[in-house]
Amino acid sequence: MANQRINESFLALKERAALSALARRLPHGATPDHLTAIGLVGAVLTLLGFVACHWSDGFLSFVVLGLFLNWFGDSLDGTLARYRSIERPHYGYFIDHSSDLIAQTLIIVGLGVSPFFTVASSLLVLSLYLLMSSYTYLRVVTESVHRLSYGGMGATEFRILVACWALFAAWLGPSVATAQAYGFAVLDIVIGSLSALTFLGFVVVIRKDLMRLQREERETIASLQPATATQEPSPLEVEEQSLMESAAG
Repeated sequence: MANQRINESFLALKERAALSALARRLPHGATPDHLTAIGLVGAVLTLLGFVACHWSDGFLSFVVLGLFLNWFGDSLDGTLARYRSIERPHYGYFIDHSSDLIAQTLIIVGLGVSPFFTVASSLLVLSLYLLMSSYTYLRVVTESVHRLSYGGMGATEFRILVACWALFAAWLGPSVATAQAYGFAVLDIVIGSLSALTFLGFVVVIRKDLMRLQREERETIASLQPATATQEPSPLEVEEQSLMESAAG
């Protein structure tokens, strides 16, 4: 769909090399659709692992495994399609991003219902994820640019962050999600403040993009107009021309 893909995340170069190596080694029977399905299975496993952590932190192993499977399937399906030259631009774009929305929703909601986070904070994180996803899709439509990361953070970094937070919170204990301040969970205050700052930054970026797009469209319209436009003479010019012709006659 997009003419240009931009991935400037912290792990982009190493990840690209790893995915290329994996694509070369996958059996011929493996298809991008199989990998997309593996990614969704990983998201479901992550959700179930988070829920099961209410009974035992040992289920964090399922969370980590689920996040790995989600990365493996989601990151490798497009790489495999490009490596084998079997890309399907519209179908591939649709299924890839539809599965991304479903998978990331499952992962974030799973984090929210786990003992390591709160539902309110997870909904804030989910709203920001959906906001940035919508912005990404708008850029694809308006500029044919598909940006895969923002501020050095991409989907891979996000999965690592989720796994690290869950492990850290399990080590720290339940107080990480239950500590209160001014009648609110401390975690909700922190996540809420960061979300507000992110939202303000998003509004600033949108404003800059609108100004840039408006300027570019004006320049395009101006370049399409003829250099010298034929103008109708004014009434005074018509009268002067008539007088000159009468005098000449």
